[in-house]
Amino acid sequence: MFTLSKKLKTVVASCSAAIAMTCTMGVGQATAAEGHILAHIMPTDHIFHKVSEQFMTRLDSESAGKMKIEYHPGGDLGDWSTITEQVMRGAVPMTMTWANSELDPRLDVANLGYVADNWKTARKLYGPGSKMEKLFGDIYSDLGMVLLGTVPTDFTGFVVRKGLEVPVNVPSDTKGFKMRVPNFPMAIDRYQALGFSVVPMAFSEVHTALQTGGIDGRAYSPPSEVLMFRDVLEAYVYTRESFETTFWLANKKWFNSLSADEQAWVKTSATAATNWAWDNAEKDSAGWFEKIREAGIQVVELSPEQMDTYKQHVVSTEWPIMEKLLGKNTMDDLKAAANQ
Repeated sequence: MFTLSKKLKTVVASCSAAIAMTCTMGVGQATAAEGHILAHIMPTDHIFHKVSEQFMTRLDSESAGKMKIEYHPGGDLGDWSTITEQVMRGAVPMTMTWANSELDPRLDVANLGYVADNWKTARKLYGPGSKMEKLFGDIYSDLGMVLLGTVPTDFTGFVVRKGLEVPVNVPSDTKGFKMRVPNFPMAIDRYQALGFSVVPMAFSEVHTALQTGGIDGRAYSPPSEVLMFRDVLEAYVYTRESFETTFWLANKKWFNSLSADEQAWVKTSATAATNWAWDNAEKDSAGWFEKIREAGIQVVELSPEQMDTYKQHVVSTEWPIMEKLLGKNTMDDLKAAANQ
Protein backbone atom coordinates (compact mmCIF):
# COMPACT_ATOMS: atom_id res chain seq x y z
CA MET A 1 0.00 0.00 0.00
CA PHE A 2 1.29 3.45 -0.90
CA THR A 3 2.01 5.72 2.07
CA LEU A 4 3.31 9.24 2.26
CA SER A 5 6.65 9.86 3.94
CA LYS A 6 6.73 12.36 6.79
CA LYS A 7 8.56 14.88 4.59
CA LEU A 8 6.02 14.49 1.79
CA LYS A 9 3.14 14.81 4.25
CA THR A 10 4.69 18.04 5.46
CA VAL A 11 4.99 19.31 1.89
CA VAL A 12 1.35 18.41 1.15
CA ALA A 13 0.19 20.09 4.36
CA SER A 14 2.34 23.11 3.57
CA CYS A 15 0.66 23.39 0.19
CA SER A 16 -2.76 23.08 1.83
CA ALA A 17 -1.86 25.79 4.31
CA ALA A 18 -0.49 27.98 1.54
CA ILE A 19 -3.68 27.55 -0.49
CA ALA A 20 -5.76 28.40 2.58
CA MET A 21 -3.63 31.47 3.22
CA THR A 22 -3.99 32.50 -0.42
CA CYS A 23 -7.75 32.12 -0.21
CA THR A 24 -7.72 34.21 2.93
CA MET A 25 -5.45 36.91 1.58
CA GLY A 26 -6.52 37.29 -2.01
CA VAL A 27 -4.22 39.72 -3.83
CA GLY A 28 -1.74 41.47 -1.58
CA GLN A 29 -1.33 41.27 2.19
CA ALA A 30 -4.15 40.02 4.40
CA THR A 31 -6.10 42.54 6.41
CA ALA A 32 -7.92 41.91 9.66
CA ALA A 33 -11.28 42.11 7.86
CA GLU A 34 -10.27 39.28 5.47
CA GLY A 35 -9.57 36.71 8.18
CA HIS A 36 -6.71 35.03 10.04
CA ILE A 37 -6.40 31.23 10.13
CA LEU A 38 -6.98 29.25 13.32
CA ALA A 39 -6.51 25.52 12.65
CA HIS A 40 -6.51 22.33 14.72
CA ILE A 41 -7.12 18.62 14.10
CA MET A 42 -9.99 17.84 16.47
CA PRO A 43 -13.70 17.36 15.63
CA THR A 44 -16.45 19.73 16.67
CA ASP A 45 -17.34 17.86 19.88
CA HIS A 46 -13.83 18.41 21.28
CA ILE A 47 -12.97 21.19 23.72
CA PHE A 48 -10.72 22.78 21.06
CA HIS A 49 -13.83 23.57 19.05
CA LYS A 50 -15.73 24.93 22.02
CA VAL A 51 -12.81 27.18 22.98
CA SER A 52 -12.49 28.32 19.37
CA GLU A 53 -16.16 29.30 19.33
CA GLN A 54 -15.75 31.22 22.58
CA PHE A 55 -12.72 33.00 21.11
CA MET A 56 -14.36 33.94 17.82
CA THR A 57 -17.50 35.24 19.51
CA ARG A 58 -15.49 37.38 21.93
CA LEU A 59 -13.13 38.57 19.20
CA ASP A 60 -16.07 39.69 17.09
CA SER A 61 -17.36 41.69 20.05
CA GLU A 62 -13.97 43.16 21.04
CA SER A 63 -13.16 44.25 17.48
CA ALA A 64 -16.70 45.31 16.58
CA GLY A 65 -16.53 42.85 13.70
CA LYS A 66 -13.28 44.28 12.31
CA MET A 67 -11.11 41.20 12.94
CA LYS A 68 -12.17 37.92 11.36
CA ILE A 69 -11.01 34.33 11.79
CA GLU A 70 -10.86 31.72 9.06
CA TYR A 71 -11.50 28.58 11.08
CA HIS A 72 -10.18 25.13 10.14
CA PRO A 73 -11.12 22.33 12.61
CA GLY A 74 -10.80 18.63 11.84
CA GLY A 75 -7.26 18.54 10.48
CA ASP A 76 -7.91 19.73 6.93
CA LEU A 77 -4.54 21.53 7.00
CA GLY A 78 -2.60 18.46 8.16
CA ASP A 79 -1.70 16.44 11.24
CA TRP A 80 -1.26 18.30 14.53
CA SER A 81 2.54 18.24 14.42
CA THR A 82 2.51 19.47 10.83
CA ILE A 83 0.17 22.35 11.66
CA THR A 84 2.44 23.27 14.59
CA GLU A 85 5.38 23.39 12.18
CA GLN A 86 3.34 25.63 9.87
CA VAL A 87 2.69 28.01 12.77
CA MET A 88 6.41 28.09 13.55
CA ARG A 89 7.12 29.00 9.91
CA GLY A 90 4.30 31.53 9.64
CA ALA A 91 2.21 29.68 7.03
CA VAL A 92 -0.62 29.36 9.60
CA PRO A 93 -1.13 32.09 12.23
CA MET A 94 -2.69 30.07 15.08
CA THR A 95 -3.32 26.53 16.30
CA MET A 96 -4.30 24.54 19.37
CA THR A 97 -1.91 21.66 19.83
CA TRP A 98 0.02 19.33 22.12
CA ALA A 99 3.52 19.49 23.56
CA ASN A 100 6.02 18.20 21.01
CA SER A 101 9.33 17.46 22.68
CA GLU A 102 10.94 16.94 19.28
CA LEU A 103 10.92 20.76 19.16
CA ASP A 104 12.28 21.18 22.71
CA PRO A 105 12.78 18.29 25.19
CA ARG A 106 11.60 20.49 28.08
CA LEU A 107 8.08 20.34 26.65
CA ASP A 108 7.82 16.76 27.93
CA VAL A 109 7.02 18.26 31.33
CA ALA A 110 3.50 18.77 29.96
CA ASN A 111 3.18 14.98 29.80
CA LEU A 112 4.95 14.22 33.09
CA GLY A 113 3.18 11.45 34.96
CA TYR A 114 1.27 11.87 38.21
CA VAL A 115 1.98 15.55 38.80
CA ALA A 116 -1.63 16.45 39.61
CA ASP A 117 -4.33 14.16 40.97
CA ASN A 118 -7.30 16.53 40.82
CA TRP A 119 -8.56 19.46 38.75
CA LYS A 120 -7.83 22.09 41.39
CA THR A 121 -4.16 21.10 41.52
CA ALA A 122 -3.98 20.87 37.72
CA ARG A 123 -5.26 24.42 37.34
CA LYS A 124 -2.80 25.69 39.95
CA LEU A 125 0.08 23.99 38.14
CA TYR A 126 -0.78 24.57 34.48
CA GLY A 127 -3.60 27.12 34.33
CA PRO A 128 -3.71 30.87 33.73
CA GLY A 129 -0.98 32.74 35.61
CA SER A 130 0.85 29.60 36.74
CA LYS A 131 4.62 29.13 36.85
CA MET A 132 4.34 26.36 34.29
CA GLU A 133 2.39 28.59 31.91
CA LYS A 134 5.27 31.09 32.10
CA LEU A 135 7.79 28.30 31.47
CA PHE A 136 5.84 27.08 28.45
CA GLY A 137 5.56 30.66 27.20
CA ASP A 138 9.34 31.07 27.37
CA ILE A 139 9.95 27.77 25.56
CA TYR A 140 7.53 28.57 22.75
CA SER A 141 8.92 32.09 22.45
CA ASP A 142 12.33 30.56 21.73
CA LEU A 143 10.62 28.56 18.97
CA GLY A 144 9.17 31.68 17.34
CA MET A 145 5.67 31.40 18.78
CA VAL A 146 3.46 33.22 21.27
CA LEU A 147 1.56 31.20 23.87
CA LEU A 148 -1.95 32.61 23.95
CA GLY A 149 -3.01 30.23 26.72
CA THR A 150 -3.15 26.67 28.01
CA VAL A 151 -6.23 24.58 27.27
CA PRO A 152 -7.08 21.65 29.58
CA THR A 153 -8.55 18.44 28.22
CA ASP A 154 -8.54 15.87 31.06
CA PHE A 155 -6.60 13.21 32.89
CA THR A 156 -5.47 10.43 30.57
CA GLY A 157 -5.48 6.66 30.27
CA PHE A 158 -5.22 4.18 27.42
CA VAL A 159 -7.63 2.39 25.09
CA VAL A 160 -7.70 -1.34 24.26
CA ARG A 161 -8.89 -2.73 20.92
CA LYS A 162 -11.67 -5.27 20.62
CA GLY A 163 -11.07 -8.92 21.44
CA LEU A 164 -8.18 -8.44 23.86
CA GLU A 165 -7.79 -8.97 27.58
CA VAL A 166 -7.47 -5.66 29.38
CA PRO A 167 -4.01 -5.26 30.97
CA VAL A 168 -4.34 -3.96 34.54
CA ASN A 169 -1.30 -5.45 36.27
CA VAL A 170 2.06 -4.03 35.24
CA PRO A 171 4.32 -5.41 34.03
CA SER A 172 2.86 -8.96 34.15
CA ASP A 173 -0.18 -8.23 31.92
CA THR A 174 1.53 -5.90 29.47
CA LYS A 175 4.16 -8.14 27.85
CA GLY A 176 3.58 -8.25 24.09
CA PHE A 177 0.78 -5.64 24.20
CA LYS A 178 1.52 -3.23 21.33
CA MET A 179 0.94 0.28 22.70
CA ARG A 180 0.92 3.29 20.40
CA VAL A 181 2.66 6.32 21.82
CA PRO A 182 3.56 9.67 20.26
CA ASN A 183 7.15 9.78 19.10
CA PHE A 184 8.49 11.49 22.23
CA PRO A 185 11.43 10.02 24.18
CA MET A 186 9.65 10.21 27.54
CA ALA A 187 6.52 8.52 26.19
CA ILE A 188 8.63 5.67 24.89
CA ASP A 189 10.51 5.42 28.21
CA ARG A 190 7.26 5.38 30.24
CA TYR A 191 5.55 2.58 28.40
CA GLN A 192 8.68 0.47 28.09
CA ALA A 193 9.06 0.75 31.87
CA LEU A 194 5.44 -0.41 32.23
CA GLY A 195 6.26 -3.50 30.16
CA PHE A 196 4.43 -2.65 26.93
CA SER A 197 5.77 -3.22 23.42
CA VAL A 198 6.02 0.41 22.36
CA VAL A 199 4.98 1.53 18.86
CA PRO A 200 5.66 5.23 18.10
CA MET A 201 3.09 6.34 15.53
CA ALA A 202 1.41 9.44 14.13
CA PHE A 203 -2.06 10.16 15.49
CA SER A 204 -3.51 10.07 11.98
CA GLU A 205 -2.52 6.40 11.64
CA VAL A 206 -4.00 5.17 14.93
CA HIS A 207 -7.50 4.19 13.80
CA THR A 208 -6.30 2.02 10.92
CA ALA A 209 -3.66 0.39 13.13
CA LEU A 210 -6.30 -0.49 15.74
CA GLN A 211 -8.51 -1.97 13.01
CA THR A 212 -5.74 -4.13 11.54
CA GLY A 213 -4.10 -5.14 14.81
CA GLY A 214 -0.95 -3.20 14.07
CA ILE A 215 -1.39 -1.83 17.59
CA ASP A 216 -3.40 -3.10 20.56
CA GLY A 217 -3.94 0.22 22.31
CA ARG A 218 -3.38 3.95 22.27
CA ALA A 219 -1.71 5.72 25.20
CA TYR A 220 -2.23 9.29 26.47
CA SER A 221 -5.95 9.22 25.75
CA PRO A 222 -8.26 11.62 27.60
CA PRO A 223 -11.92 10.56 27.80
CA SER A 224 -12.93 13.09 25.14
CA GLU A 225 -10.89 11.24 22.49
CA VAL A 226 -12.02 7.67 23.21
CA LEU A 227 -15.10 7.78 20.99
CA MET A 228 -13.02 8.75 17.98
CA PHE A 229 -12.15 5.01 17.86
CA ARG A 230 -15.44 3.59 19.20
CA ASP A 231 -15.90 0.99 16.46
CA VAL A 232 -12.66 -0.82 17.33
CA LEU A 233 -12.48 -0.54 21.13
CA GLU A 234 -13.03 -3.03 23.93
CA ALA A 235 -12.12 -0.86 26.89
CA TYR A 236 -10.79 2.40 28.22
CA VAL A 237 -8.40 2.10 31.16
CA TYR A 238 -8.55 5.34 33.12
CA THR A 239 -5.16 5.43 34.85
CA ARG A 240 -5.13 9.22 35.41
CA GLU A 241 -1.42 9.01 34.67
CA SER A 242 -1.04 12.45 33.10
CA PHE A 243 -3.04 15.63 33.03
CA GLU A 244 -3.25 16.66 29.40
CA THR A 245 -2.46 20.33 29.04
CA THR A 246 -2.58 21.65 25.49
CA PHE A 247 -1.37 24.88 23.98
CA TRP A 248 -2.87 27.71 21.99
CA LEU A 249 -0.04 29.05 19.86
CA ALA A 250 0.40 31.94 17.45
CA ASN A 251 3.25 32.70 15.11
CA LYS A 252 5.31 35.45 16.75
CA LYS A 253 5.99 37.42 13.57
CA TRP A 254 2.32 37.32 12.65
CA PHE A 255 1.28 38.46 16.13
CA ASN A 256 3.85 41.25 16.18
CA SER A 257 2.65 42.42 12.77
CA LEU A 258 -0.80 43.15 14.20
CA SER A 259 -1.66 46.63 15.37
CA ALA A 260 -1.74 47.35 19.10
CA ASP A 261 -5.54 47.22 19.02
CA GLU A 262 -5.56 43.90 17.17
CA GLN A 263 -3.07 42.36 19.61
CA ALA A 264 -5.23 43.49 22.52
CA TRP A 265 -8.36 42.02 20.90
CA VAL A 266 -6.64 38.67 20.35
CA LYS A 267 -5.14 38.52 23.85
CA THR A 268 -8.35 39.55 25.61
CA SER A 269 -10.43 37.10 23.60
CA ALA A 270 -7.97 34.22 24.01
CA THR A 271 -7.74 34.82 27.77
CA ALA A 272 -11.53 34.81 28.09
CA ALA A 273 -11.76 31.59 26.05
CA THR A 274 -9.05 29.74 28.00
CA ASN A 275 -10.54 30.83 31.33
CA TRP A 276 -13.86 29.45 30.08
CA ALA A 277 -12.10 26.17 29.28
CA TRP A 278 -10.61 25.83 32.75
CA ASP A 279 -14.00 26.66 34.29
CA ASN A 280 -15.90 24.08 32.25
CA ALA A 281 -13.61 21.19 31.28
CA GLU A 282 -14.16 19.24 34.50
CA LYS A 283 -17.94 19.29 34.00
CA ASP A 284 -17.47 18.03 30.45
CA SER A 285 -15.35 15.13 31.70
CA ALA A 286 -18.21 13.38 33.54
CA GLY A 287 -20.37 13.50 30.43
CA TRP A 288 -17.73 11.73 28.35
CA PHE A 289 -17.69 8.70 30.64
CA GLU A 290 -21.43 8.32 30.22
CA LYS A 291 -21.06 8.47 26.43
CA ILE A 292 -18.21 5.93 26.48
CA ARG A 293 -20.31 3.42 28.41
CA GLU A 294 -23.33 4.04 26.18
CA ALA A 295 -21.12 3.13 23.20
CA GLY A 296 -20.52 -0.31 24.76
CA ILE A 297 -16.93 0.38 25.80
CA GLN A 298 -15.83 -0.79 29.24
CA VAL A 299 -14.43 1.84 31.57
CA VAL A 300 -11.79 0.18 33.73
CA GLU A 301 -10.21 1.76 36.80
CA LEU A 302 -7.22 0.25 38.58
CA SER A 303 -7.46 -0.99 42.16
CA PRO A 304 -5.45 0.99 44.74
CA GLU A 305 -2.73 -1.67 44.66
CA GLN A 306 -2.60 -1.76 40.87
CA MET A 307 -2.55 2.04 40.72
CA ASP A 308 0.29 2.26 43.23
CA THR A 309 2.45 -0.14 41.19
CA TYR A 310 1.62 1.66 37.94
CA LYS A 311 2.43 5.05 39.49
CA GLN A 312 5.74 3.84 40.92
CA HIS A 313 6.90 2.67 37.48
CA VAL A 314 5.95 5.99 35.85
CA VAL A 315 7.37 8.33 38.49
CA SER A 316 10.65 6.45 38.97
CA THR A 317 11.23 6.50 35.21
CA GLU A 318 10.23 10.05 34.29
CA TRP A 319 10.91 12.36 37.20
CA PRO A 320 14.72 11.94 37.29
CA ILE A 321 14.87 12.61 33.53
CA MET A 322 12.82 15.78 33.85
CA GLU A 323 14.86 17.09 36.79
CA LYS A 324 17.96 17.01 34.59
CA LEU A 325 16.14 19.03 31.92
CA LEU A 326 14.36 21.61 34.10
CA GLY A 327 16.59 21.87 37.15
CA LYS A 328 16.00 21.02 40.79
CA ASN A 329 14.12 24.22 41.74
CA THR A 330 11.39 23.76 39.15
CA MET A 331 11.03 20.08 39.98
CA ASP A 332 10.89 20.83 43.70
CA ASP A 333 7.88 23.07 43.01
CA LEU A 334 6.20 20.28 41.06
CA LYS A 335 6.99 17.71 43.71
CA ALA A 336 5.55 19.91 46.43
CA ALA A 337 2.33 20.36 44.49
CA ALA A 338 2.09 16.63 43.71
CA ASN A 339 3.24 15.54 47.20
CA GLN A 340 6.03 13.45 45.71
